[in-house]
Amino acid sequence: MSENQTVKVRLDSWKEIAGHLGRDVRTVIRWEKKGLPIHRVPGGQRQAVFAYKHELDTWLEMGETLTQTDILKSETLIPSVAGEIEIALQGTTPAVESAKETSEPEPIIQIFDQEPDNAGSRDRTIRAHKWKLSAASVSLIGLVWLLNFVHSQTSARIHTLPLARITDDGRAKVNLRTDGKTLYFNEFEVNRRILMSVSVDGGSIHRIKTPFANVELQDISSDGQNLLVTPSEGNEEEKQLWIVSAQGRASRRVGDVLCRFARWSPDGRRIACIAGTTVILVESDGSNPRAVGSFPSPPMTVTWSPRGDRLGLVLQETAARTRLTWEIAISKDETETVPGTSKLTFGKNCCVDWAWTRNGKNVVYTQFDANRIPRLFIKPQDGPLTRWFKHETELPVNIGTIETIAPGKSDNSLYLLIGNIGRGELLKCDAKQQAPQAILPGLSGRYLSFSRDGKWIAYASTLDQSLWRSRIDGSDAIQLVKPPMSVEFSAWSPDGRQIAFMGKTPERPWRIFLMSPDGGDPQEAIAGNDNQGAPTWSPDGSALVYGNVDCHATQACWIQRLDLSARKVERLPRSHGLRTARWSPNGKWIAALQNDSHELLLFNVRTKRWISLADSITGDDINWSRDSQSIYANSPQGPNPVIEKVRIRDGKRTTVVSLASLQNIPGQIDFWFGLAPDNSPILLHLFNATDVYVLEWTDH
Repeated sequence: MSENQTVKVRLDSWKEIAGHLGRDVRTVIRWEKKGLPIHRVPGGQRQAVFAYKHELDTWLEMGETLTQTDILKSETLIPSVAGEIEIALQGTTPAVESAKETSEPEPIIQIFDQEPDNAGSRDRTIRAHKWKLSAASVSLIGLVWLLNFVHSQTSARIHTLPLARITDDGRAKVNLRTDGKTLYFNEFEVNRRILMSVSVDGGSIHRIKTPFANVELQDISSDGQNLLVTPSEGNEEEKQLWIVSAQGRASRRVGDVLCRFARWSPDGRRIACIAGTTVILVESDGSNPRAVGSFPSPPMTVTWSPRGDRLGLVLQETAARTRLTWEIAISKDETETVPGTSKLTFGKNCCVDWAWTRNGKNVVYTQFDANRIPRLFIKPQDGPLTRWFKHETELPVNIGTIETIAPGKSDNSLYLLIGNIGRGELLKCDAKQQAPQAILPGLSGRYLSFSRDGKWIAYASTLDQSLWRSRIDGSDAIQLVKPPMSVEFSAWSPDGRQIAFMGKTPERPWRIFLMSPDGGDPQEAIAGNDNQGAPTWSPDGSALVYGNVDCHATQACWIQRLDLSARKVERLPRSHGLRTARWSPNGKWIAALQNDSHELLLFNVRTKRWISLADSITGDDINWSRDSQSIYANSPQGPNPVIEKVRIRDGKRTTVVSLASLQNIPGQIDFWFGLAPDNSPILLHLFNATDVYVLEWTDH
């Protein structure tokens, strides 16, 4: 028999029980009435008592509600609780003060030891002090109950079960929605989004036919019969709102409203629509649009509370690009005034996405840690006490990049869209080849830029958005900029001595930086707070031109010219609302895009006038040919995705490469494309697959 088995775990008398608890027998007998786990041996008029040590210890740890005298005697209270009691007792009667200092006080007898002036006065005094003592006792009982409640809530342990994969088709997915029976989501074909569905139990993935070449899923009706979608031709910020059958049989437009994001209310009567920086409510048929909230920066997502009385929003601050959570109270009676907006306490980097659990009692959301790793948290929302006291709890699961969260079939489950790291390969579209060919094996980068002599390249890593420089064959690579700075487009100066690039540090906007291709510290081109886009150089290297990014919702989009010697920025005339600026190598033209009208525009640097060169350009990237005679533009989101060459002289358009052959490959074709020194388009094929998983957990 082991030593542990010989330890006595049962206490067979009041004396042994009291000794284990460190109290006298009378106190322990009183504690039995408060729930102390005491057992009795059956038989006889005076039953023998016994107790188990582990049950007694558990009872003490749970902090069962005690009377005031018992609390004052107990030495098991945690310091924080004892401190609260000390505060609560200040200003009470001397009887209570003496009770704090004695192990077996007789406070009421001590209070009235003196001879009273008369019996009536003594009786009134006794009743008054008894009343005060009873009130203090009730207050302390309530305080300890509250603290025990908070302790029990915050000390709950959540245990997650292993993630179970539902889909595995190697495709990139976004916008997961479910009615509890079927999962709906978007998949990518090149760059366009199509509607797909699969059973919550897995199986074959089915395409939902719609009249749209590119459509974004917004929501699903509560009965699972209809889908709320926003079709688009390209990169419009606000889009038409449509309702389509979940089986793809019928579709109808929702009024004249234009939305960036939209969600149905739980009862299906109303739709919350994000348009720019404003939150709009419309009836389900698109009638009666009215603004219910406006913000200085654009909301990134919107979620209804289960009761339909609140809207949760994630706002992205325009300058710093940090995320904040807000709430709008929504009146169910349209005759009442909407109470207004308030901040939520989810932290400044929440949330990539969030969702209510099936029972509506908890919100689950993602939040990035200091290393930009996503973590999953759950926070109760079912009452004032839990909203005040209970903090979020992390769901202990190792996850990749979370695209979307949706409620699971049960109260303790979720559906997640989880993607892998964005590794990819570069493809060169040579006109002599029938299909794109892989180049620079092992180099997973985007936003390639070439030096004027064609010997060097700069690029941003797809793995961590760091900036690299190498020879054109990928050799002699060095890392120029490391995290936490993120890098996008870069451009070599005409003399090859500097690289200008878009860089972003935490809680700062996108800015243009300059640095040597041999390394060193990047220097901000000019101080400011606007979000600066991709830079391109003037032929003499004295200036840069760029368009603003993250600016549409706040109406702050312009094409800007940065004079590097004077350290001065000026807006190009009549460029409001334009983006994606590119300076021609010969310096005569600046090209830009108008995404809402899908126009390719040219600015004559000499005459300072704009002309429209082409329409129906639905991509968001343009590149000049080396001789400045043509512009290459992509339209990747239509049914026939292409890269075209548009001639400056007469606007003639020629298809350089059809991307239709890439629609059926796994992964995704990146939105960026570049040009090699011989004017061959370069694409990035991302291997990232995003799949649906189910996460289940227990909370006890």
